[in-house]
Order: sequence, then structure tokens, then C-alpha cells
Amino acid sequence: MRRIVGIVLLVILALLIVIPLGGYFWLRTSLPLTSGTVRVAGLDGSVEIVRDHWGVPHIFGSTDHDAFFGLGYVHAQDRLWQMEMNRRIGAGRLSEILGEATLSVDKFQRTMGYYRTVATDYAALSERSQTALTAYAAGVNAWLAEGHTLPPEFLLLGFEPAPWQPYDSLVWEKMMSWDLGGDYDLELLRQQLVQAVGPERTAQLLPPYPADGVNILAASDLVIAPGAADAIFAIDRLLERQFARGGRESGSNNWVIGGERTESGSPILADDPHLATSIPAIWYLAEIQGDTIHSIGATFPGLPAIVIGHNEEVAWGVTNVGPDVQDLYVERINPANPNQYEVDGQWQDMAIVEELITVKGEDEPLRWAARSTRHGPLISDVSDTGTPLALRWTALEPGDTTMDAFLGLNYAADWEEFLDAQRLFVTPSQNFVYADRAGNIGYIAPGRIPIRVDGHDGMTPVPGWTSEYEWQGYIPFEELPMTFNPAAGYVATANNRVVGEEYPHLLSNDWAPPFRAERIVELIEQMSAGAEKISVDDNAAIQGDRVSTQTRQLLPFLTGLTGADERQQQAIDLLKAWDGEMALASVPAAIYQAWMMHLERAMFEDDLRTRLFEEMSTRANPLFLENVLADETLAVVWCDNVLSIPAETCDETALHALDAALDDLTERLGGNMNDWRWEKLHITQYPHNPFSQVSYLKGLFHRTIANGGDRYTVNVAPVRLAEPYIQTHAPGYRHIIDLADLNNSRFVITTGQSGNVLSTHYDDLIRPHRDVEYVPMTFGREHVEGDVLRLELQQ
Repeated sequence: MRRIVGIVLLVILALLIVIPLGGYFWLRTSLPLTSGTVRVAGLDGSVEIVRDHWGVPHIFGSTDHDAFFGLGYVHAQDRLWQMEMNRRIGAGRLSEILGEATLSVDKFQRTMGYYRTVATDYAALSERSQTALTAYAAGVNAWLAEGHTLPPEFLLLGFEPAPWQPYDSLVWEKMMSWDLGGDYDLELLRQQLVQAVGPERTAQLLPPYPADGVNILAASDLVIAPGAADAIFAIDRLLERQFARGGRESGSNNWVIGGERTESGSPILADDPHLATSIPAIWYLAEIQGDTIHSIGATFPGLPAIVIGHNEEVAWGVTNVGPDVQDLYVERINPANPNQYEVDGQWQDMAIVEELITVKGEDEPLRWAARSTRHGPLISDVSDTGTPLALRWTALEPGDTTMDAFLGLNYAADWEEFLDAQRLFVTPSQNFVYADRAGNIGYIAPGRIPIRVDGHDGMTPVPGWTSEYEWQGYIPFEELPMTFNPAAGYVATANNRVVGEEYPHLLSNDWAPPFRAERIVELIEQMSAGAEKISVDDNAAIQGDRVSTQTRQLLPFLTGLTGADERQQQAIDLLKAWDGEMALASVPAAIYQAWMMHLERAMFEDDLRTRLFEEMSTRANPLFLENVLADETLAVVWCDNVLSIPAETCDETALHALDAALDDLTERLGGNMNDWRWEKLHITQYPHNPFSQVSYLKGLFHRTIANGGDRYTVNVAPVRLAEPYIQTHAPGYRHIIDLADLNNSRFVITTGQSGNVLSTHYDDLIRPHRDVEYVPMTFGREHVEGDVLRLELQQ
């Protein structure tokens, strides 16, 4: 009997080992084939895909059609789950697989009507763009048709993806516009602040761009129901935090330096766009070459183009302009007919589309009425109560040809062709820097930016029942900000103000604080002063810089205080000896960040109450603290805690905040102040969508790494008030392009090329990215080595 029991136990033990191992090896068949030959339908000729050491595909097609086909194929190989989630977010079809938790997002997205919009956009695109979209979709679907094991996410959630369609690509372009073109939430926030503390104090909390802040180029009575604003803010938060869409930290840095300032005598162009962190990364590195196209750089899985990078002649980079291209209109609804709204004294019918939303676990789909007025979708419908609010947004206007523009950049050979492509750019308006191999540099901020009537500044919602606030067209292309071979010999942008007050058109009311831009300009000037010239390595040093010039605004006040006890004084003394570098090992950086976080709360939360304060801290560009402390009149008002007596001075409030910060750090890091390294607190999160939300799967899919930097450093690393010290936005992509030798260029993304958790390329770039290291931007078949996969036409 003992022998039988022993045999049974051995069999059970073997099964416990063999079954998981078998499952693991079976799941590994979901990894891409990277060598050999595959026969597929739909090619003009053939495609050669060479993957380098880092998993970057270099795609060489017989024709441009085949190059786009190959890009779709490799995107499907490496990022199919990401592409599936992206199109479900845009379509409002998350609840089909995730259940009721995402129903509010689905309602909002169906109301926005992205798929209805792109149907008209597709018809407006050039034949070249339509061909690229169709070829790309064919490449995705060719991989799907081969019957591969799907990535683990599909198996865990129990469904298979539908074939890819060109509209899926265009909708994801709209979602990137959403990430970078948002202003409506600031209109809501501003209106809520006005209702809470009045217009004068609201202006103090949301001050204008500093008069001496660096520019890129030289030279109401309406009441919005809090319920409506809260519901829309909640959806905004869900889209940002769970699905990595939008957020005020979505910004970027870029610059281009002319040859007179560089070691090589040719331009150098650098770019690092900042978007929400995720795993896999938002970006995907690739080179594509056909019979006429040849470009390399960053792509979005789902789109058939190099979005940022270079071709054989020109290079480009982007940062977000942050233009005001959205307006909220308060509509008047007919009391006798809720599907009619007022226009200049007359009732008009709304456009209504019935959307059927399938919810996992429910027997019947939800019937949702997506309503729109002449201004756009009635986004307030996602709230059970509140003011009727319609959103007008350039991305929802008919005839969006942004796809034509991005493809045009891939083909441009000089400045004039570059500008021809930019004429087709609609949204999201970007600061494009430019360089070419002939030695020219330039800048333009293209896109449709509305011209508003006098008296309408786009800062708060306006009456929709009258035509007094309608847009008066768009800024003409020739009047958009641009420069070519500027006298300074460089152009640098960091979401800061584009032009001064002399510019005749309104671009935006909400610019990023000037600190990153100031530091970039400071370093370029230092590195090219006198006989000094700037190298590619110097540009890498700028991208990795962690000095915050914002500290120069506040440190004089903070270090001028006298601590109330020995612990406070020790902290203040550490700050006195600090240069503002947010290094990983810096103790003063940790103290400064904790103090700022608690001081912000101590000064403003009592006046605004928790809900509105958190919305302001989440959505507004945080110049209000510097603004208040710099003005004694304002300081008297804001430094006092209205919930206590007697009145507090700014010094007292600051020391109370310091005590709270030191208590916070002690609880998190222990009692030895010398051990409070910034990297112990400041952790970059790379969440997986959706399995970072599932406790027993998070450990498998989620990634983190300790980091330095902060919101104001060039190497940006912001934190959220709601999740102290956690970083959720980052430079998602970096490149440095040497126009003297394109193969001396470099690039990198945040996590890795693969979205498959079983791949070695799932997270192999996280540490190199954190440490500002790069992957060679190898360009041209003769320079590339690696595994070779050939796609041949199926006979």
C-alpha cells in the first residue's frame, strides 16, 4: 500500500510540474516568429523584417504598400492586446469584456461618436493615406488569419479579436488627440472655482503665464451644477488612471540646434514626448522602407506611419501646443420635448443615435441615446443630473486630414514639402521642430485653432442658445506661428507659451510653467557659449537633466524660515546646501517634494474644500503656489486657515506643512533623515491595462522602477497629489537625430518592444530608459543585423 501511495504521489507531483510547464511552453507559442519565411495573401511583392538585438523591426518592402503591410504585421505580432484595448476604448466597447465597471466610459465614448466621425474623415483622405490604412489593416489581419496562439490577455478574458479595419486606426488617432487637445475640463474647473471663491480669487489660483516666462518664438453669470461637473471629472479620472488617456502631465520637450552651434556643423534634433506610463509602452520603434518611403522612429500601434523620427532627408519632433480647441456650450432644452434645444429663439431637434452597449454578464444590451446639438456631443448625458453641456472640438469637425499630414512628413524632402504636409494637419496641434540634411532648421505649430468672437476667451462655458459665441473659422495657415533658420540658431519647446501678447490670435489660456523650457535654453546657451560646440552626447545630457529651476522660485522663502525645533531646522539646513537637482539619491529632493505637497494642501484646501482642491491640483498648471507666496496681499488671504483661529501667517502655515511633511517621511522611510533618498519614495509605475487592477495578476504584468526628477525637470517625472510620490507620466519616447550622420542617431522607449509578458522584450528597456540610455537608430538595410523574417506572396 505504501508503494502504491508513493507512486500516486509521484504521479500527482509530476502532473503538478508537467501541466504548468506544458501550459507555459504552449503560451510561449504566442510569441512572434522572427525568422524564416511566411506566405501571405495581399502583397505586391515581398517584405523582409529584420529584428535587431532590442526587438526593433526594420521593415523592407518591395513597395510602400508592402512596407505598411509589414508594419501592420509586426504590430499585430508584438502589440495585439494593446491594439485591441485601444480600439475598444475609442469605440466604447470595454464593458463587453470588463463588465459594468467601465459602463460610464462606454457611455461617454459612444456619446462622443468617434466611429461616426471617422467615417467622414476617411472619405476626405488622400488615396495614398487610404491605401496605407488598407495595407496596414491587411498586414494585421494576415497575422490573425495564421491562427496563432493569442497573447495571454485574450485567453484570460476569453474572447478573440475581430479583424482590423482602417476606421480602427483613425479612431486611435482621435484618442491621441483627446490626450493632447483637452481643455474642456479646465473650463469646468474654472467655472467651479468661480462659483466657489469668485472670479478674482480664481484668477489668483489660475494665474496667467508669467510675463517674463520664456516664449518659444520671440517677438460670466452662468452656473454649472456641481453634479454635472463631478460626473464628467470622474470619467476623466477613470480614462486617465485606468486607461492612460489624457491628464495635465501629458507634455513634452523638443529642440533643434543649427549647425553653427554643433560639433559636426550639421543640425541636431531632440525630442521626448511625455505621456501616461503603461506597459506595453504607448510607442513602438520601427523602420519602414518601400519603393518611395523610407523613415524610422516612433509609431503608434494601430497607425501606419512614423509619427516622430526622420526619413532620408528631414527629421522632426513634436511637443503639445496645448491649444484651446474645445469649448463647452450650455444648452437650453425644450421643457416640452427633451430632444430639442434652443437656437436663437427657435427649437431645433437634436441628432440622436441609438447605441447598443453590451455589458459582460448582462442578458440584454443597454440602449443608449447618443445625443448631439449643433455644437457637438451632449456630454452631460453621462450624468443623471446637471446642466446640459455640449462639447465643440476640432477633432470632431468633419474632414480631419491629420493622417495625410503624418504620412506627408514621412515623404517630405525639404522645408517646403514639410510645410505642405503641415497644411493638412488638424489635431492635436503640435510644436513641430524641423531639421534637414541641407543644414536648415525650423518650427511650426500647425492645426485647426478656432478664432473666437471678441469677449469669448474660451475660459469658461458659454451660452449655446445664442449664436453670439460661435467660432469664426480657424487661424489661417500663413498666420500660424512658424520660423525658419531663426537668428538664435536653435528652437526649444516644452509646452510653454508659443508667442507673446503681440500675436493677434488666441492660441491658449493654459501654458505649461516655463521651468523646463528655461532649463533647456539655459543648457543650450551654456554648452554652445564662445568656442564650445554641442555634441549628440550633450543633447543626451540635456534630456537626462534633473535640475528643477522651479526650486529657485521657492527655496529663498523656505530656507529663510527658522525651524520650530531641531528636526525642522535640520531639514531646512539640508535645503540651504542644495542645488535643486532631483537626483535619485538626493535627500533634499525628498524633503522638498514632501514639503511642497503638504504646503499646497495647507494653503488652499480649507478655502476650496477637498473635492474642488483635488480637482484643481489634478488639472491646473501649478503656478498658484509661487504666485501667492510672491504677493504679500495674496499671501495674507491664502495662508490663513479659515477653519481655525487666530489667523496664520505664511511662515506659520509653511512650518505646519513642514511638520506634516516630516511626519509623512518618517512614517514612510523611518526616523533617520539621512536615509530619505528621493528614489525610495519616487517610484515610476508601468501599469498594465487592465490586469494591474486585478490583485492576483498585478505581480505578473505590472512593473515599477525607482526614479529621480519631478514635474519641472527636463527629465520629467511628475507625481500626483492623490497618490503621493508615485510617477504615472514619463518621457515615453526619446530620440536624438544627428543630421550629419543619421546612423549616429539614437532612440528609446519606456518599457520594451513587446506587449507579451512572456517576451524578453516586455520590460528590457525600463532600466536603460530610466538611466537615459538609448538604442541605436540604425537606418538602412546595409546597417542592420538580426533575425530575418520574410513575408512572401502566397501563390
